[in-house]
Amino acid sequence: MNSSIDVAIIGAGPYGLSLATQLSRRGVEHRIFGPPMHAWRSMSPGMYLKSLGFATSIPTPQPHFTLPEYCRARRLEDYEPIEIATFAQYGVWVQQSLVPYVEETAVTELKRQGDGFVVTLDTGESVRTRRVVVAVGLTYFETIPEAFGALPGDLVSHTAQHGDFSPFSGRDVTVIGAGQSALQAAALLHEHGAQVRIVARHEVHWGWRGPREWERSFVDRVRVPISVLGHGRENWVLQHIPMLMHHLPDDRRVPFTRTHLGPGGAWWLRERVEGKFPIHERSAVLSATATGGKVRLRVREDGSGECDILTDHVIAGTGYEVDVDRIGFMNPDLAREVRRIERAPRLSRHFESSVRGLYFIGPASAFSFGPLFRFVAGAAYATPVVARHLAGNLATVASIGRRPTDLPMTMPTRANAEGVRAHGEAYTLSGK
Repeated sequence: MNSSIDVAIIGAGPYGLSLATQLSRRGVEHRIFGPPMHAWRSMSPGMYLKSLGFATSIPTPQPHFTLPEYCRARRLEDYEPIEIATFAQYGVWVQQSLVPYVEETAVTELKRQGDGFVVTLDTGESVRTRRVVVAVGLTYFETIPEAFGALPGDLVSHTAQHGDFSPFSGRDVTVIGAGQSALQAAALLHEHGAQVRIVARHEVHWGWRGPREWERSFVDRVRVPISVLGHGRENWVLQHIPMLMHHLPDDRRVPFTRTHLGPGGAWWLRERVEGKFPIHERSAVLSATATGGKVRLRVREDGSGECDILTDHVIAGTGYEVDVDRIGFMNPDLAREVRRIERAPRLSRHFESSVRGLYFIGPASAFSFGPLFRFVAGAAYATPVVARHLAGNLATVASIGRRPTDLPMTMPTRANAEGVRAHGEAYTLSGK
């Protein structure tokens, strides 16, 4: 069955859900595809957000849908640390309340057709659409260093691939990295009975537990302001003047985006890591070879020389690298049309790529807009900007006497419409 739509949103995580609420408010016809909060729901129990509660809300035009309000209503921690499972449940609650029409189906291909696009779903349906917003978060972008490239998949994996660490009980596991994901993975491995060690290129840095905002003096709050990215004037500027980074040249913006708020562990994680297992800091993995069902690592540690580590499995907590070519559903011909900053899409001030009608939001936009957009907090700026641009284009087309598409509108079911109205928000996709 073939159908059509004005806007297709691919991805139903925080950015995709936020954009859907913005488009609904503006009467822009759209469909949104993907399992809601899938990446967050697949994370291991016992993992916590590094960000503060107020900085991790899914922004919506409707009031009272913030993460702290959700937590307080359920007598859960609303500041820090907040369980990732709680955030995932909150996201599903936002989806069920405000975006009940999410289609939990995977997109298998996105390609150009004429002056629009065709989205193919794993149900077999092909959807014609004028505009597409890619909101896939960090899915597809996991990075494992080249040193481990020759290892079979059963001996090396990325932290993002594990929703349960209990299968590693009794096994020897080496974690690579010194960021929050690596440190949390190592802590959970240890707590599930694995023999674990960390190998990191740099020293492990820990955050500090400062007073909560309402406990600080007025002078201190002015001198060192709080923001969604943490304390400091630099972070405050990134939040409150988000377009500033977009106007910087690439050679200043990209290095800053890579290094600002770099790898490190939250203060509350420290007691679960330090003294619990070995941490090899300032160490480089020179080679990794499979031998007898295990991995032999050749490691050089500053001040100690080289040594071999024999381990059952390597887990890489080595972050993510946005690459348009790695997006599984992106047609190669379409991907080649997208201009890049390194391997990430180069975006206009409206988050539109060089392919007219193709937008990217979330971490994929960070090299164009700066480090704020590596985090959920960036959605507060990105999704209203994209929604206004999409609605403005719709109004421009209408003003010259043409519909945005000559294909029929898709309307919500009665059950979904009633579900949204129950939360005080009229549900209108067609704008009529």
